[in-house]
Amino acid sequence: MTDTLPTTPPLRVLVAPDSFKGSLEAHQVAAHIAAGIVQALPGSVVTQAPIADGGEGTARVVAGRLGGRWLGVSVADANGQTVELPFAVCASAGLGEFAIFDVAEIVGLPAAVVPVQSRSTRGVGEALRAIHALGHRTIVIGLGGSSTNDGGAGMLAELLLRFGDAGGAAMAPVLGTLDTIATVERRDDGAWLDQLTLIGLTDVNSPLTGPFGASQVFGAQKGVTDLAAADALLGAFGQRICAVLEQDEAQMSALPGAGAAGGLGFAVRALGGTLQPGARFILDALGLYDPAVRFDWVITGEGRSDGQTLLGKGPAIVAELARGRGIPVSLLSGAIEDDDSLFALFDGCFSVQAAPVSLQYAMANAGPLLRTAAFNLTRLFVASRPATD
Repeated sequence: MTDTLPTTPPLRVLVAPDSFKGSLEAHQVAAHIAAGIVQALPGSVVTQAPIADGGEGTARVVAGRLGGRWLGVSVADANGQTVELPFAVCASAGLGEFAIFDVAEIVGLPAAVVPVQSRSTRGVGEALRAIHALGHRTIVIGLGGSSTNDGGAGMLAELLLRFGDAGGAAMAPVLGTLDTIATVERRDDGAWLDQLTLIGLTDVNSPLTGPFGASQVFGAQKGVTDLAAADALLGAFGQRICAVLEQDEAQMSALPGAGAAGGLGFAVRALGGTLQPGARFILDALGLYDPAVRFDWVITGEGRSDGQTLLGKGPAIVAELARGRGIPVSLLSGAIEDDDSLFALFDGCFSVQAAPVSLQYAMANAGPLLRTAAFNLTRLFVASRPATD
């Protein structure tokens, strides 16, 4: 790859990919794509803006961009074991100082050992309590990559509500015990929550229940075997919580993002927090919504692009930003599902694989594959531009 193209004026490219899970982190993906662009077009100006969409790596991306400092607290993971949670303290013009962490560091799928019916989100509540006790009044949490599907019941039991069983004993519900809750009432030690500004960053726009909800779309990958039953449990749980809190169910359970992280999005709303797409939050923190920031071309991508991408994943938000400004946007991912809606979202969808290869080979060689694909894609993009450019 030595034959390069001249460019006058320089091509301004925004490279804003998500991670290639199990292979490369977002900043590594961005670096490889940028290297391929510059190799094809040495005079190009490439802005690397690795993103996360509320899932794993969100706190790292935000802290890296904003110069955050890292601290830690001890909490219970989804299995009930004590783990050290890293969280970052950052500052931005919009929020001032805030703390940020990923729920995947507490209840992440790779670390889950017990069956999904027994996994708890109690540790997420412990994290909020501990970080608030350290003096942080604005907390941002990335709601992706969870192994849980309890509607945030464990977190709510830790912070806001008292759940009782048929015998009157307090309980910390999990998915497998949601149907044994006999009583629900507010805790009397939750006044501190009024001082908390809580923002949940969602990696999907799914509601709590229904065909696009937490259980039906994401339950199987977490180990849920009866998706309809799990969906019904979350539906009944959501109705009950809304009744106790005197909240409109349409503004809670049906809200886009309520189904994120197995329903933790719903629980964030129950605590009085707000939800926003994680990628949009990060792009705003990077200053990329500023109309003064101009690009000629945008490249985004992820490990696999499929129907879930359309549910508010990072590349979809990047495409929304680009299209809003009339900028061509290309998708460069490890694998691309044959989906007309996906193809309609981008000006071109490209896989890094130029020939049939095994998944193991693709993951082990993701960097070189990305550089080669970006090199060829850049040559194609430049060749397709009008001569007047």
